[in-house]
Amino acid sequence: MPELCAQLAALFPPGAIAAELHGAAPSMHLSQDEIHSVRHCAEKRIRDFTSGRLCARRALKELGIEGFSLLPAKDRQPVWPAGVTGSITHTEEYSAAVVIRQGSVRSVGLDSESVAAVHEDLWPRICAPAELVSLRAVSSARRGERAALTFAAKEAFYKSQFPLTGEWIGFADVVIDLEQEPGADGVFVVTPQRPLRLQRRGEQRLTGRFRRHGELVSAGIALR
Repeated sequence: MPELCAQLAALFPPGAIAAELHGAAPSMHLSQDEIHSVRHCAEKRIRDFTSGRLCARRALKELGIEGFSLLPAKDRQPVWPAGVTGSITHTEEYSAAVVIRQGSVRSVGLDSESVAAVHEDLWPRICAPAELVSLRAVSSARRGERAALTFAAKEAFYKSQFPLTGEWIGFADVVIDLEQEPGADGVFVVTPQRPLRLQRRGEQRLTGRFRRHGELVSAGIALR
């Protein structure tokens, strides 16, 4: 079953609660409404949905929220309890979720990726030209990790902004700069390559945090 993870919560402002799960979880732990919402989906989607929802449920419990069915909206975004925002991720038998009460934080985005799964043939699709140059500048042993971090950071940013703007953002629409090299926890900066709706809402410097844990990398960002 999911366990709280302070290191994952530390990617976000104080007050964030995170939980993670290694491996799958049986759908028997979902509510009837949750089961109904995904019963038409493929088996893998149901497994991912179950693991992510259980992580979210464990985190919400720390906020005093229990017995809540975390259902998907028409765009598949989770419908969080009133006054709470959160984000869910799942990859390679790993799932995690973060929640935080809304206030100074309007939205959060969390993404985790397996370093080995972000193959070199994916890099041109994930990375802008400037990011490919940065990849070539690091040692070959670190390139896979940096590519996975770039991927995770872009996904986390997308998840954070979409509930606020409803805007689709492609991989080439933002560039990720790492303020520390991979191999340790650090900060990343999101630089838009075109005007974004989010910027019209007053967002200026867009920064998040990343960490390497085992064979995975995770990135988190909060929009204040």
